[in-house]
Amino acid sequence: MWLSALFAYLIATAAALALSVAATAWMRRRSVRLAGVAGLIATIGSPMMAGFVVWLGLTASVELRDFSDADRAVRSEASALYTLNALAASAAPTATAGWSAQLADYGHKALTREWPAMSWTGSDADTGRQLHHLRTEALRRFAAESPDLRTALGQTLQALSAARDNRLAIATGHLPSVVWSAMLICAFIVLTFAALTHANQPRSSRWICLLMGLFIGVQLHAVYVIDRPFVGAVATSDAPLRHAVQRLQDAAR
Repeated sequence: MWLSALFAYLIATAAALALSVAATAWMRRRSVRLAGVAGLIATIGSPMMAGFVVWLGLTASVELRDFSDADRAVRSEASALYTLNALAASAAPTATAGWSAQLADYGHKALTREWPAMSWTGSDADTGRQLHHLRTEALRRFAAESPDLRTALGQTLQALSAARDNRLAIATGHLPSVVWSAMLICAFIVLTFAALTHANQPRSSRWICLLMGLFIGVQLHAVYVIDRPFVGAVATSDAPLRHAVQRLQDAAR
């Protein structure tokens, strides 16, 4: 995460400095441009910057909900696996043989095949097939068991499927590209305004644009990180699902 943050900060500050240099050079070519830009009021840049920061903050606060939703989805998925294994314990031994291993296989595929790439590619076909296999196996294995047990297993399998769907929806539910485009355009407008209003003082312009560019870069990178709750150093932990798989594997031995 720190490397991506450093990269984002460098791009933002480099773009801000480039705007400052370009604005100064553009104004020095013709005196009439200096007179035209002189009408810009520097203090107007403050509410522009404040509005941009408030917008980023509101966007980040909305996206922060995904972290709690992501953690809830992972815990629900792990809980469903525990429940499926516990329900099967009351069935006949012939029906439960190998059931824990199949549950563990689903969890293992979700962790090793689906989890690493789900934020970019969505669901994994092999994990989906294993979930479908669990449904058909539950019908076959427990066909002779009581209706209450079969109903409970069916409902828990639906809960497992819903938890997986929620996890995938959160992982792939990024901000639309039009929102990112709007953010970058607004950042460009704010930095350009600052560069133009201070272009007659090149040194001050460079410092102001440098600091504003760094500030904007930090804000944009924070929104980017929050928009991906399953990626990076602050990502939602897979520990609940991993612990469930470990317990199921132990039960299968």
